[in-house]
Amino acid sequence: MKLVLNLVLIRALLVHARASWSVQWDVLIFTQQWPITSCIDHLIHNPQASCNLFPNMTSWTIHGIWPTKLGTKGPSFCNNSWHFQEIQIEKIEPYLIKYWGNIYAEDPRTSLWKHEWSKHGTCAAELPTLNSEVKYFEKGLEWVTQYDYVAVLGKSNIYPHDIKSYTREDINTAIKDMFGVDPAVDCIYNKKTKQHELSQIKLCFDRSLHVVNCDGIIGDDENVIGNCPQQGIIYPASVRTGGKEYSYSRKLTELRIQRWEEAQATCVSWLCHALMTVYSLMWITL
Repeated sequence: MKLVLNLVLIRALLVHARASWSVQWDVLIFTQQWPITSCIDHLIHNPQASCNLFPNMTSWTIHGIWPTKLGTKGPSFCNNSWHFQEIQIEKIEPYLIKYWGNIYAEDPRTSLWKHEWSKHGTCAAELPTLNSEVKYFEKGLEWVTQYDYVAVLGKSNIYPHDIKSYTREDINTAIKDMFGVDPAVDCIYNKKTKQHELSQIKLCFDRSLHVVNCDGIIGDDENVIGNCPQQGIIYPASVRTGGKEYSYSRKLTELRIQRWEEAQATCVSWLCHALMTVYSLMWITL
């Protein structure tokens, strides 16, 4: 009898431990970065460095998918024994280079993927839909093609431009009008130009992977979330790195809008979206 009771107690403790482990976070923060701004910021802090702006990198790119407990940051590094293995994502690597590429040229090609998996992917893995490397990275590819900010901002006449500025409300409204939720909009301060430049846009998803308001994450100012100023935000169109100037044209933005709208109407899978947005017009290198 005592043995039976002990087994019941052990089972109850295991169930409780598993339940506690499975509710570490409330939302997933899907963070995309504008490669030009990321490169500008990198070069400001590392003048001798250079950036990987690949010819086919014509969209916002993924920074990461971050499980988050509302009102806090994290959790992170949830399983230090679950190491990143490149072989697990070998088949989707060409798409990861395009949409989730490492912009810092001096870093190893896989360093961003390794970091994001170790810090965030191991925590996201408590969901069955994200419980492997390939599922985690494929979800990012699905979302980056579905939530195409070049197209969405362009439809609201927000284009990359080195002089024209936008308000925080302009950007927030463009995203909210399209997807029905408040994003988080982040900027970096360019100490050389003394301007605030659009850097990252974050969308939040609940544990059922439905898009939700980002109201509960760190930073909240009158329903417009993030660290950007209210006005004077530059969405930069060009950067010089590695002896070349990379410039994002309005024509390329308009073409992305067209292809994204076609993909929205006809595609189901992220791979279909990705293939629909491959076209001959790439970065203009001067």
